[in-house]
Amino acid sequence: MSELFFTERALECIARQILNQYDPFYLNGNPRAVPLEKIVEDAFGLRIEYVRLTESDDGELGRMIYDDGYTTVYDPDTEDYELFKVSAGTILIDCRLLTDPKLYGRYRYTLAHELAHWVLHKKLFQGTRTAAATYGESLSCNSTEWQANHLAKALLMPVGQVKRAFFGLAMQKRTSAAQLQSLANIFEVSKQAMEYRLKEFGLLR
Repeated sequence: MSELFFTERALECIARQILNQYDPFYLNGNPRAVPLEKIVEDAFGLRIEYVRLTESDDGELGRMIYDDGYTTVYDPDTEDYELFKVSAGTILIDCRLLTDPKLYGRYRYTLAHELAHWVLHKKLFQGTRTAAATYGESLSCNSTEWQANHLAKALLMPVGQVKRAFFGLAMQKRTSAAQLQSLANIFEVSKQAMEYRLKEFGLLR
């Protein structure tokens, strides 16, 4: 099973194609958060289910299911793992991401990351009974994870939209911290994700 390779430029193009297919006017409109759930469910026909994936608080956050079958989830009531029936095209999101508003940006990033796996790696993993997973503080550095991470960023923070919002806020002479927070709020991502994206564009040092 050989991995597919996508450059950063190709991943940015794929993100634009996805957004244009969903809403041809989004990239030319006022900067706003990408309607991620609608894209996942309406444009790709995928399902989102919320379960407890692991016992650990810093464990698995999301899982992309490529094949019909069973996967393991954690049951807090029994304090044990159990088999959970799943269908191909299901994204499992750890339900703890929904319990704290401060984790909303992390939730959206996790969902975008799993969607990216479906878009980029479905042919690679379908039929293998392998699920693509997203972890908290210990993200894998293999090429499929790097690709999913970059496509997730490109979907949630499209380059043209972010730059349009950035320079619009700069004209209001806001402090750097206030500008960063405003951008994170506009695109409904974490401050850390937005800071990293701005550095990629050379807009922040």
